[in-house]
Formats: sequence, structure tokens, C-alpha cells
Amino acid sequence: MDVSLEGLSAAPPRHGARLEAHPLPERPGVRVVGEVTLDTRRAWQEALGLLAQHGGTPPLHVELSEVAFIDVAGVTDLVKAAQSLPEGQCLVVHRPPPQMARVLDIFWPGLGRIEVAP
Repeated sequence: MDVSLEGLSAAPPRHGARLEAHPLPERPGVRVVGEVTLDTRRAWQEALGLLAQHGGTPPLHVELSEVAFIDVAGVTDLVKAAQSLPEGQCLVVHRPPPQMARVLDIFWPGLGRIEVAP
């Protein structure tokens, strides 16, 4: 199944937070740019939902090097997406914000469905 994320973005005027998601050209996954907050959560959930529907060869990749911040709700959404994947499938999260790895370690220690790559 081909996943299209073109045009998926949120730019609420209230706080200036923004989030953009783009497909990765070289592997199955998504590159996210901006902040994952209450204001951008819907776009984040949509990107994860489309990613979870990908029928490609494992693993699926989530590039977060251009994400400045992700709140606990956003990390929870990531965990839910990973847990909804078929058996044998996992998410590899590349260069997440530092607080994300800490939140995963505190609330979901040993979760095998998400691998955090530096």
C-alpha cells in the first residue's frame, strides 16, 4: 500500500505551533517537522495513522530530527501507533527530541515495538 502524506500539515494561528509530515523517499516512513503539541496533535495522529497503514517491509521509520518538541500526549500517540502494527512490525524513530526518549523510558520501559536511533 502506498502512503501519501503530501499536504498534511497543521499551522494553528493561536500559538504559532506548526507540524508538517512528508514521506521518506528512501524507505517506508515519514519525516516530521515542527512541534507536536495540543495544537498540532491532529496532524500528528493523521501522519501516524497513515504510517501505520503502510504495508511495506519492516521496519517503518519516523524521522524527528526537525521536531523541536513533543509532548507526552504525542509520545502516547506514537506508542499507540506502534502497538497497532501487525506482529513483527516496528517503528524506528530517528533523532527524536531528547525528552521523547526519557518519556518512553519512564512510561513504557522495554517497549519492543519502538526503537530509538540517535
